[in-house]
Amino acid sequence: MRRVLFEEVRKRFSRQRGAKIVANWGFWRPTADDPRWFWPINGVSFSIEGSGRRLGIIGANGSGKTTLLRLIAGVTQPTSGWVEVHGRVLPLLELFSGMQPELTGRENILMGGVLLGMRRREILGKFDSIVDFAGISGFVDMPLKHYSLGMMMRLGFSVATHVEGKIILVDEAWGIGDAEFQKKSAERLDELRQRGATLILVSHDLEVLRRLTDEILWLHGGRVEAFGPSEKVIARYLAAVQSGKIPTQPA
Repeated sequence: MRRVLFEEVRKRFSRQRGAKIVANWGFWRPTADDPRWFWPINGVSFSIEGSGRRLGIIGANGSGKTTLLRLIAGVTQPTSGWVEVHGRVLPLLELFSGMQPELTGRENILMGGVLLGMRRREILGKFDSIVDFAGISGFVDMPLKHYSLGMMMRLGFSVATHVEGKIILVDEAWGIGDAEFQKKSAERLDELRQRGATLILVSHDLEVLRRLTDEILWLHGGRVEAFGPSEKVIARYLAAVQSGKIPTQPA
């Protein structure tokens, strides 16, 4: 069964160069309130199970949203606590990661697919669909260094969403394209969800979260402020915004 489980998860980063080395030498032991350490995730517990789940994540800048996605993806490990993930994870966190500007779009599709775990035969079978979704049919044999930022983003998103991921992680950067592509990519994510994928989405846009998610996890200061049905959590979040307790945009 597909599952994402966090139990009292904490993740710390050093604010000072060399602080970790000093700590390891035993001169001092870091604590949660030690100013030399930053804890973007500080005691987070939640779980989602089953196919086709749609979870949104909101919170102010520095609340731990991206760090949480990176923990799910296995890009970084928790300082303490337990993270358990069952199901192949497809992280759409850095759409340009691995792209080579001197190579053509065609070559980047082949290379990017391999880096994401696809077999060459699978990539070739999906090649036309990848190109068509990205809207680069007239530019596929042109080096990437001549692509616009939007073209590269569309290509990266297209390659990534043609991988058969079971748990799809989407950071807020996916929404930087034009309105037409944002609509197209939202439809693509919903299509993957209907095929059984679990979607975990960070977004600035509360309307996008209303449309694409069933549940929302609200992070505040590295902790879970609320977790539940999207409409209820969004209502609590907006009330907190109106009261001035948190910034006006869920960055």
